[in-house]
Amino acid sequence: MALNSEIIRIFIDKFKTLSLANQPNRGGKFFADKSYAFDTLFFCSRFISRFRISNKFYKSANQSKSNKYIQDLFCLRTNKSQIGNYMTETVALLCFTKVLERVHEYGRGEVYKIIDDDALAFISTSFENAYIYQYLLAYQIFKNEDLWNLYKRFCSQDKIEEKQKVYDIYRPLYAKKDVRVKDPTKGHAFFTPKFPMIVLNYINQQNMCTRQAKVKNTTVRIEDISLNQEGKRAGNVINKSLPKKNAYLQDFSTSYVVESLRPYLICQYGKFEDIQYSDSFSIDLADVKLDMLDEDNSTYVNKVQLEKYKISGGNKVRTVQGEFKRGLKEQLPHKCPICGFHFDQFLIASHIKPYAKCDDTYDAMNPSNGFLMCPICDKLFESGRFLTIDAKSWAIKYDSTLNDKIDFDYLKNKQFIDRDYQNESRKKFLEWHNLEFDKKHL
Repeated sequence: MALNSEIIRIFIDKFKTLSLANQPNRGGKFFADKSYAFDTLFFCSRFISRFRISNKFYKSANQSKSNKYIQDLFCLRTNKSQIGNYMTETVALLCFTKVLERVHEYGRGEVYKIIDDDALAFISTSFENAYIYQYLLAYQIFKNEDLWNLYKRFCSQDKIEEKQKVYDIYRPLYAKKDVRVKDPTKGHAFFTPKFPMIVLNYINQQNMCTRQAKVKNTTVRIEDISLNQEGKRAGNVINKSLPKKNAYLQDFSTSYVVESLRPYLICQYGKFEDIQYSDSFSIDLADVKLDMLDEDNSTYVNKVQLEKYKISGGNKVRTVQGEFKRGLKEQLPHKCPICGFHFDQFLIASHIKPYAKCDDTYDAMNPSNGFLMCPICDKLFESGRFLTIDAKSWAIKYDSTLNDKIDFDYLKNKQFIDRDYQNESRKKFLEWHNLEFDKKHL
């Protein structure tokens, strides 16, 4: 199923009041270097939804958490200077579209009031919804600025040279020595034609446009409207079976987006009878990291609001836990390392170090951070409560109180786990588990 047309109409009406002329005075930007990307908008909006306090988002107070969140999800291992801009530019976009409004609270740094809960919930629900929101914004701004007919002319040209001539007409919007229109009071760009063009061009199957106002001979790809491209850690030997954290690019539902935006598209698509849609992996990916940052689970999360625009009826389902179990099944024997239980349907993907205790989502999804266990051993092993596996000797250690329980006699019959489970990466996680076991059995 596609989006209800009423939701689309609400956003179109909302965006009719926006213009580039009064935009700098609003304290926000149109699309910037980071905020044009659908994954940036989704991830950052979901962070705001999680760490809001009532109708306020304390950006400065959450800066450290948001930096860790962005650094992990976008694999920013080298260029860390840009980390803060992901959230800053998303907030600017949300201010421009009147989702957030900056307010003054003495001594609290940057504080924003959430003035459009529905829009924030919509964007936070899926990558597709974040892109739809961006597309409608670009579409309506082009309408407001009398650029839409020019864009239609761009799309109607078959040759690159002709497209370039149309795109050159945008030059009056450029500053003299730059292809960006700048806010004269701050010096930063608030309108770069490249960003709305590639947002519009993706689903309309048009050419890539550069910041230097050049039309390229390539069609805009899903990778061009997202920022999570690096994913280097997934390529090393230890983690070779892990999906990249940008694996959601393959799950992006073109059919859902097309059927939702059809009246506003220039590209002609045939009717999609079967919409392929699943937001499970994208939401899980964000929430796993949010759970790590919200270890005490002290933040109030309005789950009803976040699920308001969740779409059902698609037939692709992929979750982070599912990917974790798939990795375990590819690497390990399909049996419990403690008791040998091997009925496949009952085996549980057991974490050694739980999601909330991990520093990185790759550790949370790493097959070396787990075992396939039977339901009973899984409960005994959980957080080192009754049972652990020694990281040095691979010996099974359990709470002495279990000796008096006949149900656990099987624990006495096996002293070590098999070599199939023993590797250096798993040892690292077991060291944490051993410490937890020792704390509980002093």
